[in-house]
Amino acid sequence: MLITAIIIAIGLTILALIATIIWLLKASGLFTSIKIQVTQPSFEFLTIVYKFQKGDYSTSADIFRDIINYSPSHSTIGIYYDKTDVTPVEERRFIVGVIVDETKDAEMIKRMEADDYKIFKLPKSVQSVYTTFPFSSVFSVSIANMRVPSRLEGFIQSNKLDAHPLIEIYEPTIIHYFVPLSSHEIYNVPELISESS
Repeated sequence: MLITAIIIAIGLTILALIATIIWLLKASGLFTSIKIQVTQPSFEFLTIVYKFQKGDYSTSADIFRDIINYSPSHSTIGIYYDKTDVTPVEERRFIVGVIVDETKDAEMIKRMEADDYKIFKLPKSVQSVYTTFPFSSVFSVSIANMRVPSRLEGFIQSNKLDAHPLIEIYEPTIIHYFVPLSSHEIYNVPELISESS
């Protein structure tokens, strides 16, 4: 009798654990439908404080984590300039930054600039290949990275579009992805321009 009760308790615990994992993965976007469209995202002019890097795009996570030390509540941004199917890993260029208000965030900006972050103004967004993804947990980022960029690239290739760079904006509950269809150079930070010249 006791053994039966223990087996039932273990079984119920395992079922609860499986249900929790499935719920967490669902909430994190594993089963979310990715709807891609060509539109003009609603972002106006943005001021960002960023770091420029070269290498594996996965190392961008280190800068995202560093930004949390300055402010866990600000929206963050990543811009990935090179296509992974043609650019060697060590040559891939990207920035990671935080979206700021130059007046309200003046003190934070000073602290970040003292730590080698730079400031840059992004123009109003242009017509782009665009989609969103839920941002409900740290798992959302991993799931999004596995699913979204390849889907965007497939859409761009199948429609023969000239779209780049890939831009990600992380807001509290949603990740915006857009890939501009024109004016590509306006997203180039000074480090990218000096490297290209």
